Amino acid sequence: MPDISVLVSVFNAADTLPRCLDSLLQQTISNLQIICIDDASTDTSLDILRAYQQQHACIEIVELAENHGQGYARNQGIPLIKAPYTAFLDSDDYLAPDALQQVMETFQQHPATDCVLFDVRYLYPDGHEHGYRTPPFVCMSGHDAFVKALKWDIHGWYVARTELYQRFPYDDTCHSYSDDNTTMAHFLHAREVRCCEGKYYFVQREDSATHQATTRRFDWLIANESLHRQLLSWGVSHDLVDLYEEQRWYVLLNCFWFYYRNRQDFTPEQRRYALNILHQAWKSIDTRTCLPPSIRFKPGYMPLRPFWTLFKWQEWALYIFRRINYDKNGKKKT
Repeated sequence: MPDISVLVSVFNAADTLPRCLDSLLQQTISNLQIICIDDASTDTSLDILRAYQQQHACIEIVELAENHGQGYARNQGIPLIKAPYTAFLDSDDYLAPDALQQVMETFQQHPATDCVLFDVRYLYPDGHEHGYRTPPFVCMSGHDAFVKALKWDIHGWYVARTELYQRFPYDDTCHSYSDDNTTMAHFLHAREVRCCEGKYYFVQREDSATHQATTRRFDWLIANESLHRQLLSWGVSHDLVDLYEEQRWYVLLNCFWFYYRNRQDFTPEQRRYALNILHQAWKSIDTRTCLPPSIRFKPGYMPLRPFWTLFKWQEWALYIFRRINYDKNGKKKT
């Protein structure tokens, strides 16, 4: 039985896939199962996978006939998992040679640990890199990890016990963003969450989905609503639901500013679609209890119920203010 199974979702990644696979094959632990799911690539990604599979018995391939998105693709690999621990690696990214060994040692030393975070390094096209801003910690409860992840104080690149993947497979509600809900589910239901020194290199690409001005950005709102429903079904505390709803409100505002910044690039149909998703999110968030007074009465952040049109104009005014006073990186102009 392998020590760790690794899920690699692949879509049109021919230029980065060899580096990704080589980083797995060069790990200092050799007993790996590598499950590659080709999400209907239209480039030579599948040919590359087949060539690697012919040379390495640890590589298994799942071929999808239609493109569904990362969450759906990874789910097709979960039934094949044979190891007690499961990792995922995006086909753009790669691991340091000892990354999985560091993970395994952490699990072995701490039997109650269910999730182990990598040391994530952002790697840019010009070659410079920096680490994720996670505050140092030794161990935290699953509840605390969920709260920290909500506020982006910890990241979502990790290895978990396979039973968590089996209990909580990827949320494939949307093509984009909903797979992040699975991270939140794994953290919330973990006994302990720890970090290790194994490095995960997160490669920054200008053509990635998060950098493109497409209506898939609004999948973020649909994904958030999906996790809200899941939290209610799990019977979590009202305080935790309120905390999530507060963060969901900030995502709504973020998506509004994204809409105003890029609406000229959308077709009339796309604009109607985006505004409908924004409207649905605005209606679904119960702001009566989740927003602190400092936000509830802050210009640009006020829910302004039940005045949808007034709320839209408020967000337009805030967008103009931010464009005048802040640069594209969110820093105040001098």
